[in-house]
Amino acid sequence: MKTKELRGLPLHDAKEARKRYAELYERAMPFAGGIELERIEVATFNCSSTWKEFEQVGLGVEIVVIFRDENGEGHTGKVLLSLPWQFLPEHGHVDTFVLKPGASPAPGFILVRELMPEFKGIRAYESDGTPAMDGDRPRYVYRDDEFVIVQVKDNSRPQPYPVSSDVIREYPGKSETFKMIYGDGVLFTDHAQVIKAPKGRDPEHPPAEFREAIERTRRDQKITTQRLIHMSPGTHVLLPKATRHAFLAGRQGAVFLEFSTPSMDEADRFTDERIIR
Repeated sequence: MKTKELRGLPLHDAKEARKRYAELYERAMPFAGGIELERIEVATFNCSSTWKEFEQVGLGVEIVVIFRDENGEGHTGKVLLSLPWQFLPEHGHVDTFVLKPGASPAPGFILVRELMPEFKGIRAYESDGTPAMDGDRPRYVYRDDEFVIVQVKDNSRPQPYPVSSDVIREYPGKSETFKMIYGDGVLFTDHAQVIKAPKGRDPEHPPAEFREAIERTRRDQKITTQRLIHMSPGTHVLLPKATRHAFLAGRQGAVFLEFSTPSMDEADRFTDERIIR
């Protein structure tokens, strides 16, 4: 019998990933009550078919809450988990516009499905942050085969949609704040703002132990940003919407919290177009 796969990762490796992420969670937050394994999303980004590949590129996510009202406004909270030296690929969060059926994208805008072939529409979420399902199928607020869903082509320049009469709903790209609580890592970004750093730490200069891993990551991955921010426990970093960013965990791995405006992972813009979220 063929082993069931999760985004290319064999099921037994996905189980091992959840186990290791849960151990990280317990070390980082021993009084938080632990975490149910099934609440850990294992994100492979379409980059991993073996455990060795997943150790290099991947992420564990606990969605605490995703709240969006009928205007697309709300908030999100997540716990992000990275294994030692694991890389979260470069991406940004841009405005997404739902247009009425039959509308044509305005100049400078592109269909989301042309950017992400697996995009099926804007997902719905339950109150506990889990994706809403109809049986074994995802539930959508707006399906791509019923509406025209677009983003700006240049994801570094947010701009309003020029034909307001075509817009049914706008989902602003999220802005987010990260707080490191365990381990450490390097954030690749150009426009983030360090809100707070631990006393005696210079976040603009990663420790020497990261040098080789940073060079390897820049060589092997698609990264367009130049600035590096070292995140150690207590570091707070603000990323405005559309800010491209990537993250490389250190030798202990990393656990950090994300507080953001509403999340829409299915429409994240990755620099490497082969990536599937």
